[in-house]
Amino acid sequence: MSVSTNISVEAPIESQIQEIAYDGTEIYQLPPTLSEHLAKCAAKIDFSKTANDIDLVQQSIKKEDEKKEEEGKDSAAHFQSSLWPWDSVRNKLKEAFTEVCVLSDVLAVAKEKRFMVLDPIPQEPPEVKPMVQVYARKKALA
Repeated sequence: MSVSTNISVEAPIESQIQEIAYDGTEIYQLPPTLSEHLAKCAAKIDFSKTANDIDLVQQSIKKEDEKKEEEGKDSAAHFQSSLWPWDSVRNKLKEAFTEVCVLSDVLAVAKEKRFMVLDPIPQEPPEVKPMVQVYARKKALA
């Protein structure tokens, strides 16, 4: 079964060179914050792949391996794992175990407050039409 994997979400400390001017001076880019780096890592995850797609790929790899092994051995003595009656149960348990590992990792990060950084989100001021401002000023003066 798969075991939880440690993933580094720390942002690099060094500044990257953004531009080198003609006179040789280097303009550095500030390193991303931890939340920006985590968002960048999360953007790389392809959530469109479902567990069924992964299982289909694994089964096709198994079938290719089985064909290679059948060339060297008798096909009657070969065990096909896809015909195993508990195969679907095993796959469901494997998926559930992976989800529990991810949940425990998320809870471990949420438990440690030093890993959580709340960055303020800049909010756009509400758009006010000039005529509304004029009307409000007239009403305030009256």
